[in-house]
Amino acid sequence: MNLQIISSPDSLNGALETWFVQNNLFGGAPYSLGVSSAHFGDAAVIYLELNQINVDLIRHIKSMGNKLVLYHMGGERLDKDISVYAECDLVVRNYYFPSIINSAYLDGRVMWAPNGFRTGVGPRLGGLLKKASQRQTLASFLGWINNADSFNNERASFGQATSNCGENLYLMPSNGFASGYNVGLYAAIMEDSVLAPCPSGNNSETIRLYDALELGCIPISLSHEFLLSPDALAFIGPVPFPILQSWSDLPEFLDEMRARIAAHPNEILELQQRCIT
Repeated sequence: MNLQIISSPDSLNGALETWFVQNNLFGGAPYSLGVSSAHFGDAAVIYLELNQINVDLIRHIKSMGNKLVLYHMGGERLDKDISVYAECDLVVRNYYFPSIINSAYLDGRVMWAPNGFRTGVGPRLGGLLKKASQRQTLASFLGWINNADSFNNERASFGQATSNCGENLYLMPSNGFASGYNVGLYAAIMEDSVLAPCPSGNNSETIRLYDALELGCIPISLSHEFLLSPDALAFIGPVPFPILQSWSDLPEFLDEMRARIAAHPNEILELQQRCIT
């Protein structure tokens, strides 16, 4: 079946995933920036949306007899009206919410896509990533700590824990989301770190987790549904990386990891490889 992608300049400009969506997921399907310039024919229409879903656009496309897939790239706070999902043939969305994925009225038409598809640090070739034994830094964090709106206020509790981590954690706080450090610096430091703490951002599912995996780090996270559910990351079994009960446990955990690396270096190499795989 032919595919046609439709979106708006604002959504394409604001979304991090669009290169992956167009070129990998939908095979280089052509774009139309607005329905007036589109010639759908019998194509299935892929509607990419980051902000407010255009209900009228969806109904117009459906009225022409086209199949419609909504790729919803926003919605991390679950604060937008998504009732129009039921009018789409398929919905692909970032940010895992079991209440949506398992909703009876949506009848299985919603598919979760991990929120790590972006053009920033990846893709990397797993076989060429620096081995844990060759990395100079035990753990690192570059990013926005003072995010007052973070999920369950995780950034605040993480920030409190970092003050007790000493030399075990290389810390470079920034002043906001995706600000302060370019991708080159961010990736270089991460690629030289064995571990990468991944506190939640606006949602428990943070892009940082996928950056860490892409760069061959061993992520550290708290427990979240998208990590534990067989409908999400645990579909092939338990995630291999460490899950803490609280960020207050981080200083002691890093001490233990430093001792473990010294005593059993092969175990860390095996753990790193499981994360990469």
